[in-house]
Amino acid sequence: MATDDPNVRALAGNTSEPDDTEPGPEDDVAMSFWDHVGELRRRLISTVLGILFGFGVSWFFVAELLEFLKRPLRAAWEAAGLTGDAKLQVLEIQGALMVDIRVALTAGIFIAGPVIAYQLWQFVSPGLYRREKTFVIPFVLFSMIMFISGATFAYLYVLPYVIGWLLQYNQGSWVAKTLIEHGIGHQDVAYQLELSNYVKGSTRILLAFAAVFEFPLVAAVLAKLEIITHKTLLHYWKVSVLGIFVVAAFLTPPEPVSQLLMAGPMVILFFASVIVVYIINPGVSQDEIPDAPDLPEHDDHDDHDDHDDHDDHDDHDDHDDHDDHDGESGQGPA
Repeated sequence: MATDDPNVRALAGNTSEPDDTEPGPEDDVAMSFWDHVGELRRRLISTVLGILFGFGVSWFFVAELLEFLKRPLRAAWEAAGLTGDAKLQVLEIQGALMVDIRVALTAGIFIAGPVIAYQLWQFVSPGLYRREKTFVIPFVLFSMIMFISGATFAYLYVLPYVIGWLLQYNQGSWVAKTLIEHGIGHQDVAYQLELSNYVKGSTRILLAFAAVFEFPLVAAVLAKLEIITHKTLLHYWKVSVLGIFVVAAFLTPPEPVSQLLMAGPMVILFFASVIVVYIINPGVSQDEIPDAPDLPEHDDHDDHDDHDDHDDHDDHDDHDDHDDHDGESGQGPA
């Protein structure tokens, strides 16, 4: 029969303390800090190799991909009523090469998206239970869906609107007319667009929107692992909204339109994540909350007896003090 007495365990040759920790995952293996660093290194290497593979494939189609990136500019150019073609010039001798590398690298990241999601899952999977590890396929699938959805939203709506607004700023908009009437605006502006800056801004917006659209999936995974609940998100919603605008300012080019167009969908995605998290992990219900332990009943009679004993003790002390005083007063000088 097992016992918790340390003396008995010592006699039995077992001096170890009882293990009160909760059992971990079935295949969990204890890893040190450097073991985690080594595992992270392996996953990063696999991710980089996947991106390099996508880069190599995209390099053969870099001309078509570059034309694909120019379509929002051409559409916005025609919508603004500008004459001629939207030509992009190169100002540096290495400019064309660097643009092709950036375009191929961006496309390589999209091609390697499943590899990136899988490596991320494999990094955290050692700490998961077997039933939780079975979500790897849905995680990779929905990760790619959200990633492509974010880039598609940016390509179809954000890029045309941002480029069109900037082109029309001095080309017939009510803002331009008002500024020109007051001698502030610029008339007869000739746009000399630079290829490297346009591609840099476009690819930055595409990747940024693709990344932020992953937020509901990340929140769903954390809710499934019972790390967060909808109450957690709602408790920090003010800080989260402020952080969203800060992140949007860093991820987008330095102009307000794209920042607002990113911050708006991110706020919507945040509150959509609250609903998703509530569905997956609604938190502890009232029926699951344990009842409070019964407090011992308070006996007034015992308190009354204690109070009487205390009074009797005080009376006895007073009586002794009185006797001592009488004894002292009865003694006279010798």
